[in-house]
Amino acid sequence: MARALVALVTVVPLAAQALSLDDRGEIRLGLRAYTAARIGTEQEGGSDNPLSFPASAPGHVHQHRYFLEVKFDHDMTRLVTGGRGLARLFAWLQPSSLKYSLQYRGEGEGIYDYGPSEFRNQGDTLRAVQLDLPTVPGLLSPKVPEPLIDRRIERLRRLGRQRHQFFLGYLDVEKGPVFLRVGRQILAWGETDVFRLLDNINPLDSSFGGFLIALDERRVPLDMLRASYRLGQLGPLSDAFLEGFGALGNKTSSFPGVPQGSPWEPGGLGFPNPAVRFGFDIPARHDFRGGARLVFNHHDVTYTLAHYYTYLDTPGVRFRLPGGTPNTPRFGHEILADVKNPRVPITGASLTFPLPAYYAVVRSESAYFQGEPLNRQGQGNSADSLGTPGSPGFKRLQRANNIEGGLDPFVYPGFLDLSRTQPVEGRVLQRDTFNFALGLDVNRFIRWLNPAQTFLFTTQFFYKHVFDSPGDLVLPVPFRNIPVDRSIPIIGTGCGGGTRACQLRPRLFHLADDQLLHTFNVSTSYYGGRVVPSYSMFYDWQGSILLQPGVMLVRDPFRYVFDYTRIEGPPTGQIGTLRDRDNVRVQVEYVF
Repeated sequence: MARALVALVTVVPLAAQALSLDDRGEIRLGLRAYTAARIGTEQEGGSDNPLSFPASAPGHVHQHRYFLEVKFDHDMTRLVTGGRGLARLFAWLQPSSLKYSLQYRGEGEGIYDYGPSEFRNQGDTLRAVQLDLPTVPGLLSPKVPEPLIDRRIERLRRLGRQRHQFFLGYLDVEKGPVFLRVGRQILAWGETDVFRLLDNINPLDSSFGGFLIALDERRVPLDMLRASYRLGQLGPLSDAFLEGFGALGNKTSSFPGVPQGSPWEPGGLGFPNPAVRFGFDIPARHDFRGGARLVFNHHDVTYTLAHYYTYLDTPGVRFRLPGGTPNTPRFGHEILADVKNPRVPITGASLTFPLPAYYAVVRSESAYFQGEPLNRQGQGNSADSLGTPGSPGFKRLQRANNIEGGLDPFVYPGFLDLSRTQPVEGRVLQRDTFNFALGLDVNRFIRWLNPAQTFLFTTQFFYKHVFDSPGDLVLPVPFRNIPVDRSIPIIGTGCGGGTRACQLRPRLFHLADDQLLHTFNVSTSYYGGRVVPSYSMFYDWQGSILLQPGVMLVRDPFRYVFDYTRIEGPPTGQIGTLRDRDNVRVQVEYVF
């Protein structure tokens, strides 16, 4: 009943059907292609977001994306008994269904070749940067080192311009109550949209637009074995089935991630910092994601009980401060920001049920994350990092425990102790978290606005609580730098013509111990589904808000999309990391 009502309230036109290549419809070809341009409507890298890089003026193109997806499906069930070739190898099994699917995906971004100069000529953009550092020959310089420029540009053009992938490829075998899918695939659990709780199996690729790109388009496929068994009627329970999966674990969202220099690098992660070098601790290929869920109906309610192991999208960062003499961080002798993705057990449940009298569906989901990687700002006075072991300042920073997850190196004990010769290595902060989501889908006629079609209202409320929080949680994304203490030698008074402290301490996007997020979407259609207006909103209760009105024109096999995204609020949460990326999108899509 719940599934039927979900289908009933969906007013967005369905995608065109795939093309049959034979008389029986056993071989089908599907294609989706689009080109999309996003034009910035706000200064990127302005006074409120000084570390956004590269700075880009309003009216500049921030994206000219090409996307092509070709899917080939073949139903071989008939060939198992009546044909020849590989399908005959399954004749002994006598499957009720045997199919396979192959999918290619190609993506490209044009702004690095013919976009605005800040993206097209990033070498010149980087050479023009003046870091807030004094000139100390052989030690410090306000210029970005040329080898760092070359390395950044090479990586940006290698990862950001084009990508061609054998995206999906799997075999489906079904016999009686048993279903098996093996190969490269995507598996989505849970009842949420946009933000994920139980749906954390596949990592996300945010390199072409962050969370402004649809969730289904950002999932990264995994080499996976997936199996399910239909249990049917179990006493008062109906339509029960058990599903499990096992997948190789060597893919994460942070590697390769969004390349520095992309307009979609969150906050100030793209600003050049010769004193910091990122390292990525990628899980080994033999590591795994895996788990199982039980799904069943009781009366009109669909329940899910799930437990699985996965790698989350937001990593924990561990600093390693360099040793040696002198131990001052600089290009070639950097602070190592080690990006860690520990495997996280997730236990959760969901339920979905209809409210027929109100033409509505209620969706609810909860999940317990054990040892979720988190990050801290770090607490204390930067002058205390001058202290030697045993000094009062050293002890104060030790009590603050900044080495566990802290991302401000100026409050690490002994960071600026010039007599220190050994490196200082931090630890990843991991805490258990409780996550909850409640969603409501309502279908309603508003005759004076649309006499022929209903409106679909969808809203979701997300809640996260971090147990035993240190109280200074952040995303590992800076938005500005603040001055160090004036008592620190050289950098304490060496900037601005030798009159002020250098602005080197990072300030990162704040996260509350109790995080609340609300999403809302309303859509309808006119002229027989050919005109589909919509309005979306994300609101982080810490103050950030995203507003997105849009319209889609449907003229099969073409789709024309126009929308405007506006983001406002303080530097908090995931929404705030793109708070100077307001844009207008124009997209032309072809699908069959």
